[in-house]
Amino acid sequence: MDIFSQLRRLAGCAVLSLGVVAGLAAPASAESILDRVVADNKIKVGVMLNVPPFGMKSISGEPEGFDVDVAKLVAEKLGVELEIVDTTSVDRIPNLRSGKVDLIVGTFTGTPERAKVVSFSDPYVTALLAAFAVKADSGIESAADLGSKRIAVTKGTTQDLMVAPGFPDAEIMRFDTEAAALFALAQGQVDAFICDGNVLNYQATIDKSMKVIVDDKFSKLVEYQRLGVPRGDQEWLNWVNMFVFDLNATGKSYELYRKWFNADMPAPLNPRY
Repeated sequence: MDIFSQLRRLAGCAVLSLGVVAGLAAPASAESILDRVVADNKIKVGVMLNVPPFGMKSISGEPEGFDVDVAKLVAEKLGVELEIVDTTSVDRIPNLRSGKVDLIVGTFTGTPERAKVVSFSDPYVTALLAAFAVKADSGIESAADLGSKRIAVTKGTTQDLMVAPGFPDAEIMRFDTEAAALFALAQGQVDAFICDGNVLNYQATIDKSMKVIVDDKFSKLVEYQRLGVPRGDQEWLNWVNMFVFDLNATGKSYELYRKWFNADMPAPLNPRY
């Protein structure tokens, strides 16, 4: 055997050895949440039950609302039991990362920063990025009137992260829940509450002492809100995206929006640029 034949033989053995080692070292693929949920016959969905009409409790204490209906449809499509886990804006990401929930249905707006730690589905509902709730007799008529006022935001929301910095002279007061911020407004502890337009428009229909201002500065900014899943589980994300596609393509998302808001969704679900 000449030297070149020997080298080819040794090289072949080396490649085979590397292949065996690589095969032994390759980790087993992690079980998808999709498989576990089906096997356990249960899905845990995080919903904010303090943001009516997205999530709230009925007189009998049962969860209800737009997001609750979406969560029920998820469980129905999977053919499993639903466990709703009450959460807050600030707890959405920790609850996903810790495994406390399998899915978040909670007016979750995808951002590049959030996408570093969790994954997002396609949009399932739209909202105006920001509107202002004030007392009807406050004299506040536009964003320009909020310069040095006390402005409430909900911790960890896009309004907190993206809108509040636009008012450097205001006193920004952060609350754990939308309900707490609305109560502070009603009690005169703050002058305005910045939140997404869906939530505030609904509140204005049940509280006539409050008015909602949609300023030109923000009126064309649309939030595309999504379902949140733990990062790194592509099979689960694929199923969730298929669910969202079906929800939107059948018109069910628009139907549920009209049911709970008594209005049409403020913008189409297909993003516009």
